[in-house]
Amino acid sequence: MRDVSIEDNILNIGDIKIAVKYPIKQVESIRGKYVILLKIPRVELGTEELNNILCYDENGKMLWRISDKLPSNIVSKEQIPYVVIQILNGKLYATDFWGRKFNVDAENGKLMDVKIVH
Repeated sequence: MRDVSIEDNILNIGDIKIAVKYPIKQVESIRGKYVILLKIPRVELGTEELNNILCYDENGKMLWRISDKLPSNIVSKEQIPYVVIQILNGKLYATDFWGRKFNVDAENGKLMDVKIVH
């Protein structure tokens, strides 16, 4: 893994600089990939704002944006931005503002499962 740092809306992976639309709130590394959570300001929420988790490889290539297709077992299909990302036991999780914690497939950004965080 290369050295990683954040400067507002720029992710530095070694000598590679990746500029994104919004400030970067958090970055996590999983299986050679860098998953970033964007801090969304108070703006109208479109697809880019609601799906505010991106994944890049160590060469700076964007691999995916988190899916907007919610798991079938979730009651409320309304989307809101994510506020936290975590790596637990080798799995990627994303929690939204309502406390819904999604298990995210780190290979493609698909939402696999959900539970409510209290």
